[in-house]
Amino acid sequence: MAINHREIARYFRLKKPCSNCPFLKVGAIELAPGRLDDITKSLVQDDQSSFLCHKIVHSRLGGTWNDETGLYASSGNESMCAGAAAYLIKIGRPTIGMRLAFATQVISPSQWDESHQDIIDAPVEGQGRQKL
Repeated sequence: MAINHREIARYFRLKKPCSNCPFLKVGAIELAPGRLDDITKSLVQDDQSSFLCHKIVHSRLGGTWNDETGLYASSGNESMCAGAAAYLIKIGRPTIGMRLAFATQVISPSQWDESHQDIIDAPVEGQGRQKL
């Protein structure tokens, strides 16, 4: 099976977080208490996972939600959240998909560098996420 470089590039096309990205230090969308910690733990513990941009998921380009099961059916237009990608690069834990994109030179790890200062920091062990 050949690697489709265009599809990989499309999936990682977002280079800057949305204005209310949950990974922003300032201006992030309000999530349920503990939700952001759950998301970051999941991303770090399972490097096969990803986190989709909420603005695409919840737009006309996004997929559909099953209200009974809570499951999301992809539309194929989704992209990885730029904030999540920047966070993972910042803490040195890119996903397998990100590493594949780097290895095939479809994208560069530096494409999220400009966002590092705006993205949350890793939680301090035993203290949870620090508020700024």
